[in-house]
Amino acid sequence: MYKLDICCKPEQKELVLSTLHESGVDKIGHYDHCWAIASIEGSHRALEGAQPVFGGVGSIENYPLLKIEINVTREQVSPVIKQLKACLGWEEPLVNIFKLYNNEFDY
Repeated sequence: MYKLDICCKPEQKELVLSTLHESGVDKIGHYDHCWAIASIEGSHRALEGAQPVFGGVGSIENYPLLKIEINVTREQVSPVIKQLKACLGWEEPLVNIFKLYNNEFDY
């Protein structure tokens, strides 16, 4: 299993969640809509040659973001990231992939 950390602007929340649900990656056992959401702060400075979706080239931007965490199988990682890139519309979407070791422990 893997965990995706997906960062999006608060107004993109429903779009991201519906993309995850429609792709079928939100299931754990007999449950769906399985994800965790946290409010965070993001920052970036677009460098020369960038085409930022928000903010300007050369200025540091600070803004509220949501971090959505969801568990996925190895086979789901690439397809769902492609779908997320399309729905977010960012030049460089902030999606991190973490390998989980939960199944190696009895608890």
